[in-house]
Amino acid sequence: MPLYIKDDRIDDLARRYQAAVKAPSKTEAVRLALQRALDEQLGQPTLAEVAAGFCRNLRSKANLNKGLPADKAFRDSLYD
Repeated sequence: MPLYIKDDRIDDLARRYQAAVKAPSKTEAVRLALQRALDEQLGQPTLAEVAAGFCRNLRSKANLNKGLPADKAFRDSLYD
């Protein structure tokens, strides 16, 4: 299915991109731009991956196996 560009600003951007990447045609320039944008978008981590990484980082900084236990006596001593 053909792609018709009816907006002069978009046509200008496509021509400028074509010249910048030395694409043989505007169609190829648009294909390259869209492919790069899609690859960039799909290469970004998901929100779940970002959250999991944040939790791993926080846990590693917490040193869970070191320090004194926070038992009742310790918590009560905070109010003295």
